[in-house]
Amino acid sequence: MHFIKARRVQRPTQISLQASSLYLAAFFAATALGQLFAFETYPEILRSYGISFVSDLALPISALLVALEVFAIPALLWMTLSPLMRVVSKLSGWTVLVYWLVVGVWQSVADFTISNAGLFGAKVHLPQGWWLVSYALILLILMTYVTFGSRFSSRAAKHKTHAAAKAS
Repeated sequence: MHFIKARRVQRPTQISLQASSLYLAAFFAATALGQLFAFETYPEILRSYGISFVSDLALPISALLVALEVFAIPALLWMTLSPLMRVVSKLSGWTVLVYWLVVGVWQSVADFTISNAGLFGAKVHLPQGWWLVSYALILLILMTYVTFGSRFSSRAAKHKTHAAAKAS
């Protein structure tokens, strides 16, 4: 049951890793708040995408999307979490970002105009376009850096320490 017990994780020492993590956490918080601010009309935005199965499942998809955005935040803030919750938190962030990438591609190649992409909910009107695809790709690169960057930096630090110990 070691994967259920909460553990403190050492915060990264790299400023760029901390800034990327904080930016992603702020992004997920802002999107969740924007979508919750006018949640009663948010499923209508999802219905406007023109995907047949989404029109029937717009409300559960909306609720799941907001829940995943909220669940993504704790791992990005390096909070004390169990290893299982840390994995769930990071997977939630990955899922949301892949969702927005797919939605952005769908909206950009679709043969109709959508007045609101829906990234920040119904109150903030952002038009469809390749900007959403580009932004989602940038966020996915940041998520990759935050997820795997600490592993590479800690290995490099261990290697430098080991090499310095050998030299002396």
